[in-house]
Amino acid sequence: MKDLYKILQIDKSSPESDIKKAYKKLAFKYHPDKNPSPDAESKFREISEAYDILMNTDKRRMYDNFGYDSISGDAPQINPLDLFQSLFNVDFTGLGENMNSNIFVFSDLSSNPFLNSNPVMKYNLECSLEELYHGTQKEFNISHTYRKDPERDEVGKKSTKYVINVKKGSKNGDNIVVKEGGNYIHQLDIVEDLVIQIVELEDPRYRRKDNDLYIIENITLCEALTGIDIFIDHFEGPLQVKISQIVKPNQMFQVFNKGMPLKHDNQSLGDGSDKGFGNLILDLNIEFPESLGEKQMNYLKKILVQFERNKKEGQVVQAYYYKEKEEVVKEFMNQEDESSGCIQQ
Repeated sequence: MKDLYKILQIDKSSPESDIKKAYKKLAFKYHPDKNPSPDAESKFREISEAYDILMNTDKRRMYDNFGYDSISGDAPQINPLDLFQSLFNVDFTGLGENMNSNIFVFSDLSSNPFLNSNPVMKYNLECSLEELYHGTQKEFNISHTYRKDPERDEVGKKSTKYVINVKKGSKNGDNIVVKEGGNYIHQLDIVEDLVIQIVELEDPRYRRKDNDLYIIENITLCEALTGIDIFIDHFEGPLQVKISQIVKPNQMFQVFNKGMPLKHDNQSLGDGSDKGFGNLILDLNIEFPESLGEKQMNYLKKILVQFERNKKEGQVVQAYYYKEKEEVVKEFMNQEDESSGCIQQ
């Protein structure tokens, strides 16, 4: 009779966290694409089956009370490679014949923030905004130390190749955590986790906020009053954005579904073919003319006659440029903060 606890090298009282930890260690060791020994595949299947049974509350109870035969007959056959992929988001297939070259392929990154107080080795994976829009594949090597000879307490150095398939819509801070993928720390006798994290590079034209894209476009005063067609070099191809209404200072316009693609969650239903998009936000900067000739001013007065003020008598004085409105607003806000701070004291 199979001893599933012995296969995973754990005790009968082991919690689920220990079962998963044991499976991870042994599954990586005996994965048939990494281990060339003739019995690797059979051991890999045994390890996967033991994990599948012991992580299921009902199956584990049946096994503990009645033995392996009570569950082996009716249990559906699991695919150990699929189980491995679903748990650790890593695959070794399609990498050529040299499977001992320490190569890892990851199919996606997590959007959850990485929280861990243990020592970690960090690697910044730089991606342009356009790469994150379309999705991309990144290949790189990481050099790290490892425990070469435990008996002699020797430390060696090796290089591991990683292939990361970055999904459309991934963002700054998305990460993959590779357990014990970092440096071996001799003083602590531990191996660091490796955190591969996306760093979104600055784009010369666009700014990103969540799933929306922001772009600044300069327009003339005439265009602001009469309407405009704006041509934008978008990631998916040129866009002609039509604005028919009058554009007032500090106004923004949006084009629906022309922002970043929404990243498909592996846990969501569907095949991810229709992910949706954020919006494209246009920040329109009206460029006013530096000066106008007398003839031009007369034309404008005739055209915009309805905006003329009622003239009244009074002392004639000249006004001069002071500041931008935004600067004054900031000054008032700072004064209010200082005043409230004094009151609190």
